[in-house]
Amino acid sequence: MRTGLHRLLAALLLTSAATLVARPPNVLIVINDDQSWLECGAYGKSSVPTPHFDRVAKDGVLFRHGYCSAPSCAPARAALLTGRNFWELEQGAIIQAWLPARFATLPERLTAAGYHAGYTGKGWGPGVKEPTGQRDDPAGKAWNAQRVKAPRKGLSPIDYAANFKEFLAAKPKDSPFYFWAGLTEPHAPWGPDNHKEIGVDLQDLKLPEFLPDTKGVRINRANYLYEVQHADRTLGAILRLLEEAGELENTLVIVTADNGTPVPRAKANVYDWGVHVPLAMMWPARAPGGRTVTDFVGFPDLAPTILEAAGLKVAPEMTGRSFLPTLASKSQGRVEAARDFTVNGLEWHGNLPPTDIAARMIRDDRFQYIVNYSATARGEESESARKPAAHFETHSQRLDTLPIIRAYPDRPDIRPYYDLILAPRPREELYDCVADPDQVRNLADKPEFAEIKQRLRARLEAYQRQTGDPRITGEMTLFTETQRYVEKRKAAGYDDDARHDPKADTSKQKTK
Repeated sequence: MRTGLHRLLAALLLTSAATLVARPPNVLIVINDDQSWLECGAYGKSSVPTPHFDRVAKDGVLFRHGYCSAPSCAPARAALLTGRNFWELEQGAIIQAWLPARFATLPERLTAAGYHAGYTGKGWGPGVKEPTGQRDDPAGKAWNAQRVKAPRKGLSPIDYAANFKEFLAAKPKDSPFYFWAGLTEPHAPWGPDNHKEIGVDLQDLKLPEFLPDTKGVRINRANYLYEVQHADRTLGAILRLLEEAGELENTLVIVTADNGTPVPRAKANVYDWGVHVPLAMMWPARAPGGRTVTDFVGFPDLAPTILEAAGLKVAPEMTGRSFLPTLASKSQGRVEAARDFTVNGLEWHGNLPPTDIAARMIRDDRFQYIVNYSATARGEESESARKPAAHFETHSQRLDTLPIIRAYPDRPDIRPYYDLILAPRPREELYDCVADPDQVRNLADKPEFAEIKQRLRARLEAYQRQTGDPRITGEMTLFTETQRYVEKRKAAGYDDDARHDPKADTSKQKTK
């Protein structure tokens, strides 16, 4: 009898497990705003601990080569939501414009399949509603009613965890859910005294080679890192809610950031500090944990992976490729041989004429090749910003990178940073990312690297042609007109009621 009971219990457990696996998974995306992969403890490089991200990495899969599509929030988020490279999204390729309604998003596809879908915090954007009126918000339905009564200076008043709890309570009993927790941390502005609370001495902070090592830079870096810690604590609170609701086991949890660190030569730049983002995924019911994968995974790959996990057809127009087999396997290291590179780029990020920062890059395991489409300076020397040499010690105690290099551009210990950050970029750049991880020594003109440069250039251009990048096809009319539109928006103070430029029409650029 005891044996029969044991068999019955075993059968019930197996049936329960099979049912759990067969059910469409919930999907939870936690996406921070402006955070490099180097600022998560699991990668071994962070100045501050991130225990909750590390938990997802330990219990799930840590991706060492996670890349956004662009180092700018709106195009990067659009790439994640649509499964396409940012340059394939017409006006959606440029921050402060709009994402055309004909590019279906994850929440739209999943809602149509019966998912309870929503987001809190920052979804897609910043930008304006697309002009046809067919779509209210590319990120779906907002859940932002729950607020923090007295948030610390610099932190968002949105109570992400409380909004997630409210979202779960509203979920129909038998429906899977999709939820996007868009944390605005660690995006600036930061509280000026946050550096006192991070539990790390200023001198122990790790600075990239392209930032001047002054007290002011370290204080601002520490103020930022406090928000990295805050975002990680928020992740912990969201995971606890999942566990309390009994939903963790069959939830595909994706933790990442939209682009890199908001310091010069990082965010709004195609170097690794701008486009290499944290990426950890956990799905207890399907994905064996404790693995590190070195495949290159880009934001366009996430949407098809999620759709396949949900048992849905991957849209043929998606450029990204599902890596669900890797996620659900027991493999680690380089799992799929073809995932040995990534391509990223940028068109515009608030710059006004004559400055032009448009670029594309290709990165493999060792080298990164960059093509810049303009030789304009990234900033101008300003007589009004200069300070007397005798005041340097005082100003270096509080000023961040850009103010200090603008104030003292002629100091021998400051000028190299000015040249790295604000001087015109050459047409081509090439970096050995193993020997030079902060990418400050350009090898593009060195004869011994000519073959590597040529190989990467050819591979980049082939991918651009394959995906219809206007920078390689020459079909730049829409990008040019959209940039004029967002420049006007900036000049008008980003008035969301400003009319759309009728010339920036989605019909002028074919879908590739």
